[in-house]
Amino acid sequence: MDKQELCPLEDIEDDDAVGMVARVAGKQRNIFVIRRGVHVHAYVNWCPHNQVLIDQIPGQFFNSEKTMLRCSKHGALFQINDGLCVEGPCQGESLQSLKCVVDNGVIYLVDGG
Repeated sequence: MDKQELCPLEDIEDDDAVGMVARVAGKQRNIFVIRRGVHVHAYVNWCPHNQVLIDQIPGQFFNSEKTMLRCSKHGALFQINDGLCVEGPCQGESLQSLKCVVDNGVIYLVDGG
């Protein structure tokens, strides 16, 4: 199992997300990691509708209530837990999810390429 260290869990505030670059399928890609308590979700930072970064405004990944991910280019809303678009021009499509684990307080991307 290939594990790529991303960052300490404590580097991401609870109920927040951080963008970074990681190796995904052998290529350097923009990704973002979301923290919910001790759980994390990670996605390739790429909107399926317009092929642009989700955070066109750097660091702004959520709607105002922080209940959904929001593409700042065209307002598409994605579920945090699975990346499914539930509103907007790419409804029914999903962000590319990435498997992450937290081990001894460090977030790792698993089988990232």
